[in-house]
Amino acid sequence: MTKHLDIATVRIGEAQPPYRPFGGFRFLLAAMVLLQHGLLLLPEASRFIFYRLELGAVAVTVFFALSGYVVAESVTRFYAGRPLNFLANRVLRIVPLYTLALVLTIGLDVWFYARGHLLPLDAPLQGPPWDMKVILGGMLDIVPGPAAHLMSGQAFSFIPFAWTLRVECAFYLAASLACILPPRRRSLALACALTYALFGVFLWKHAQLPQQLLCIPFFAFGVCVYRMEIRGGAEAAANLLGMSVCAAIAFTFWAQRGHPDIAVQLPLLGLLLMALVWLSRQTLPHLNRWDRRLGALSYPLYIGHGMILTALMNMTAQRHWQLYATGMAGSLALALGLNEAVERPMRKLRARVRGMAI
Repeated sequence: MTKHLDIATVRIGEAQPPYRPFGGFRFLLAAMVLLQHGLLLLPEASRFIFYRLELGAVAVTVFFALSGYVVAESVTRFYAGRPLNFLANRVLRIVPLYTLALVLTIGLDVWFYARGHLLPLDAPLQGPPWDMKVILGGMLDIVPGPAAHLMSGQAFSFIPFAWTLRVECAFYLAASLACILPPRRRSLALACALTYALFGVFLWKHAQLPQQLLCIPFFAFGVCVYRMEIRGGAEAAANLLGMSVCAAIAFTFWAQRGHPDIAVQLPLLGLLLMALVWLSRQTLPHLNRWDRRLGALSYPLYIGHGMILTALMNMTAQRHWQLYATGMAGSLALALGLNEAVERPMRKLRARVRGMAI
């Protein structure tokens, strides 16, 4: 178990922090999203029972919590006084692979549209995919703020799950402010108080406020897990418990649960969040090599699987388990390729920006 550290004693240039075995966990979450979206390749009668679980919606909320932990550690250990370096690292993490996935997706959609048949993953496309408003919306769809793809006047999006990256980028902007502020003993208490206040306002006026505010408790949960690890104490434990309650409440309002089975989803969410807490306290050095490899595939798998599913949906009108299995295998193969083409060189560049390889 990691010893409690005073957040103010952690500085740039100190020993590399212990490796946390989050790689396989991230891969599991990305696979849950793939398993959920891949149900489009099954007959409707076969997919309905599994659709009710909405594994992808559960996975995304846990992704946000994990991001809260990782970003809290990064801000504390590597980026104190360096907000631009932090943002540069996050841009290198998100944008290059998203850009390549967007270009490939546009090319795929143009190909099928030109052949006279384009069946998108989500909302239907009105007009050609080479419409500049549609393309510009896709390019800006990860920028924090209103959904940029709506500037085309339609709900179609080349990568319909890019909204999660937009939420992530908004969190990164907020976290960059923590790089400027000096570490203080009461910083977590103030941040948690603000989270409770914002969440309370959402519950009061949720019909008039953006649904993205529901994401805040999940990020805050991850931050509280990190704070509990480095400091411990009654205050950190109380905030972790409080954020757990807020996260559970927020999930019941989660709009992405299109076919909710809350009696199954909430326990699963709880188990995954407890797994995050447990993994944050482990090192498991004998598994690090494979854990890193799995973790490296998580973002490519998440951002790239839509292309494979779109291609299979448009290549045949048949829907069966063999097609589903093909979608799973094809998505994994594409993730391996994207990792080699983009993620591997970006990791080296990000290490230079960070000042340390991890």
